[in-house]
Amino acid sequence: MILYTEEQLDKAWQYDCKVRSSVGANWIPRGMYERLFVYYLESVVNGDEFIKLDIHIPTDLLEAIGTDIIIEEEEQLH
Repeated sequence: MILYTEEQLDKAWQYDCKVRSSVGANWIPRGMYERLFVYYLESVVNGDEFIKLDIHIPTDLLEAIGTDIIIEEEEQLH
């Protein structure tokens, strides 16, 4: 199961927008980014290799995959 917070998703999407801006590429809508983000995370968890999607995810979020999750009451999970 993939759990992430709105804050993590927003951080990842904002990072993606920043990278795209730096190379003159168009931003993608947040909803589309979320679908690709979830697909990528599910693929990693399932052990898929060579996943190529046109999104950028901060390294610290990728490194957190598979670690223990501490849930704070005010965070909303998906």
